[in-house]
Amino acid sequence: MKDRHAVVWTRLSGVPIKMGELYTTELESRFVYDDAFLSMNLPGLGIILSPEFFSHSTIKWTRTERFDFPPPLQSLIPPADEHNFQRHLIMNYLETSGIKRGNAFDNDWNILTLSGHGGIGHLDTFSSDEKAITWYSSPALPQIAALGKESTLGFSLKNMLTWFDDESGHLLEFMGPTPSVGGAIPKLLLSIPKAGWNGMVGLPTRFGNTQFTDIILKLEKDTAYPGISELEALGLDLHKKAGFETPRYWLSQFNGIHAIAIERFDRDQRCIPVFQESLFSILASGNKGLQNHYDATYDQIGRMFDNPRVTIIADRKAAKQHLLKRLLLSFLSGNGDLHLENLSIQIREGISDFSPVYDPVPMRAYRIHNLLSVMPFGDYGDVVDIVDGHEQAINFTSAVKRLNQALGFDQDSLVKLIAELLAITEDFSARVTALERLPAENKTNLIQIHTQIRNQLAEI
Repeated sequence: MKDRHAVVWTRLSGVPIKMGELYTTELESRFVYDDAFLSMNLPGLGIILSPEFFSHSTIKWTRTERFDFPPPLQSLIPPADEHNFQRHLIMNYLETSGIKRGNAFDNDWNILTLSGHGGIGHLDTFSSDEKAITWYSSPALPQIAALGKESTLGFSLKNMLTWFDDESGHLLEFMGPTPSVGGAIPKLLLSIPKAGWNGMVGLPTRFGNTQFTDIILKLEKDTAYPGISELEALGLDLHKKAGFETPRYWLSQFNGIHAIAIERFDRDQRCIPVFQESLFSILASGNKGLQNHYDATYDQIGRMFDNPRVTIIADRKAAKQHLLKRLLLSFLSGNGDLHLENLSIQIREGISDFSPVYDPVPMRAYRIHNLLSVMPFGDYGDVVDIVDGHEQAINFTSAVKRLNQALGFDQDSLVKLIAELLAITEDFSARVTALERLPAENKTNLIQIHTQIRNQLAEI
């Protein structure tokens, strides 16, 4: 294949600035930081691939089946999954622009260079500096319209949920080459008035647009996940009650579609991007053998925070406390999906810390997702204890104790944390029962899961 070239820009400083150059050959991708960017002492591509370690040297990335590009840039490309809604829309947009579908790499390259800007996080990719300058100099139109009014927006959201090519074409007439948000649930990046949700939406903000706040609008497909919007709201409320930082959200319904609009926390009050990188991107940047966002253990994450060679997070002990608390709360709330992509690090005012909580949906309410934990912890079920001379698999409570110890905490602190979380979730079953749209079978399933975990943790 021919060598490829692209540029990476960012607005971390408040104004657009070129971060560096990306070169991709048949065997590798290379990234070089721009001298002007280096002089600003800003975070770069990612925590591992930062200017601190690669200031005037080339980042060389050998291409693999999973990563054609360094992980922070690969994360801008929706996976090649036929059910991925965002990839479906972007590919349709490219076709309407006269760009034909090619092989897997050609498609990914086109997605990266033609729509890899304005998405979640701080990185913007373009095919050239000229394209970047043009994009930044053309702020999104400050017009908003009511959702669901086809005559105003030029498309029907209800029809859009069918995911057919002709309908997504109508959507893209309104939105253009929208940046991606991962996952199969329809998610759109939009903006709303800064005061909050009032049913009116507009294009995502760009440089110079401070009249609105950016949101992720998640649209509910009744046939697949009925009630998932109110489940996500429940998860966010629960984490806020537990003391975690959470974004604002608004539940909505229009033309028979249920949705939740979540304020984007990767932007500050002036709509300037905040440095954000998932733990998957961080781990994959240092371990090229990592293939999936669940190919790690929570114990390994704790060891990663303790790595003396790189500061992933400013307060290492607080980070491990955060991780343990998040995991225990995910057990109690029926969210078995706390994987590496759902845990991110942000750098705000020079301090690295966990991002606000996102995607805390109690997915175990749906039997197809009824998994205790997507990643291993405390050797749960993998090794054996010797009890009275007999081999015995490590059970749930033993695994929690082992993880707690691996993270460097004593038994008393674990008991206190569990007592705190049991009190916080005391009304969880009642709140699930009160949900309006979650089917009765799913409510029963989720309440049974919560009760079982609650009883097990109470024994510690």
